[in-house]
Amino acid sequence: MYAPGLTPMDFHAVFEAWSDGAWWTYDATRRAPRQGMVRIATGRDATDTAFLNVLRGIIALRSIEVTATVTGPLPLDDDLTPRRLC
Repeated sequence: MYAPGLTPMDFHAVFEAWSDGAWWTYDATRRAPRQGMVRIATGRDATDTAFLNVLRGIIALRSIEVTATVTGPLPLDDDLTPRRLC
């Protein structure tokens, strides 16, 4: 997850659990506001969610940019109520 509300701003690991017919998002640390998170990958672990694989040779990642636009106000997050990340 990209968590712009985290201080300092950074990527942040959260998990989703299937319950009552839906996926629910949880942050075990409760440090990043869930309403501002953006899913950048979905998988079982880092192997499933790697955004780049190098099979041979050497590469250098020069830059990466994540951009998200919000329309309307974000809901308040009390850190206790289960939330779905769309």
